[in-house]
Amino acid sequence: MTKPIEITIRKLSKPGCRPCAVLSYAMADIGDQLTQANAVVSEHDITQEPELIAQYGITGVPVMIYERNGVEVARLSGMVSAEEILEAVEYAKEVR
Repeated sequence: MTKPIEITIRKLSKPGCRPCAVLSYAMADIGDQLTQANAVVSEHDITQEPELIAQYGITGVPVMIYERNGVEVARLSGMVSAEEILEAVEYAKEVR
């Protein structure tokens, strides 16, 4: 049996960012669905990890970077819906 594809979602945000907070609530609402989809969310505060700004070429937050095997395969920026988050997970699993 093959191992399921795991997707890491790096959520980059900063304190005081209202869209970042709203996005966190949306992701919490779909936490079970993300788990079922083998997606792991890794939250990053760019004020605590400023090196990520250059590493990922960030120009604003929130940003979600979808990685498969440590390689970026998709990215969502700004306010997005729970549906878009889940669709991006499926896309990240399929894209070659």
